[in-house]
Amino acid sequence: MLPKFSFILFFFCLVGLHSQSLKRSNAIDSLQTAEDVQQFIGRKEISHFVSVTDRIKYGSDCSHIADSLKLTPWEKGDFDGNGLTDIIITGNTREGPGTICILDKGNGFETKKISKGDLYEICAFANVKGDKIEYKSIKLHKYGPDNQIETTLLVYKFGEFIEENIQPKRHHILEIEFEATGCYGRCPSFTFKIVSNRNIEWNAGQYNNIGFRDYSGVYKSRLSENQFKELIEVLNYTDFENLNEEYDVAYTDSTTGYLKITYDDMKVKTIRDYGMMGTRGLQKPIVQSKKLRDPDETIVFFINLNV
Repeated sequence: MLPKFSFILFFFCLVGLHSQSLKRSNAIDSLQTAEDVQQFIGRKEISHFVSVTDRIKYGSDCSHIADSLKLTPWEKGDFDGNGLTDIIITGNTREGPGTICILDKGNGFETKKISKGDLYEICAFANVKGDKIEYKSIKLHKYGPDNQIETTLLVYKFGEFIEENIQPKRHHILEIEFEATGCYGRCPSFTFKIVSNRNIEWNAGQYNNIGFRDYSGVYKSRLSENQFKELIEVLNYTDFENLNEEYDVAYTDSTTGYLKITYDDMKVKTIRDYGMMGTRGLQKPIVQSKKLRDPDETIVFFINLNV
């Protein structure tokens, strides 16, 4: 009886190991050629497109740097730490070489754009460093390129790829104020003020058209504990205290974001971000603030104080 029981136990262990193996393998593991990768990008759930070849086609300003880095068109890794293989892919776009990352979330794929485009950078190069992305770029600034290669390690955190911070500080944030100005067009203008008791005030200016409804005036609500906690964690991880006080894109007619953080013993950090492209980490709380206006994106329900 005992040998039979041992055999049955052994059999179920094998089945369990086999199922775990199947669970941990995915479509990305099987990609071996440029044709494989291109067909994979063509899946309907992949939200960004690049044209993949065996060699990345850089322009004359960037090719010598790319050659020295010995880059490959795609590399695999597990960037979100869920045990499933992800992939970064660099291919051709209308703007030149572009890099995307496709994450296997287990129940589907999520695509993240890594390169920022020719309005923001002349050259950009990405390769895998463990579970991180090493990103090198030559940025365009307001008064032209600086020709300096900037190197950043990007980590997948808070649902986005942002600059790595090995030792984030834990500031006591008392108040967050974010203002978006208008632009030469129909950019929404608004102000958000969030205090440490999680109360939030939204002052909607022009062009706050959301869900077929036009918002104007002052609205109040309260963030959930999870929403407020994530916002604070993101700000602390960005090392906002040591960010530049001003950021600018090279193009014109864009909106400007003003972020004011009151923290610790009434210290104040103010950041002006023309184009809202300052840092990847800084973009995350800005996007969070903008999403708070949309009832389809958040569970925050605002009370209209104008009636």
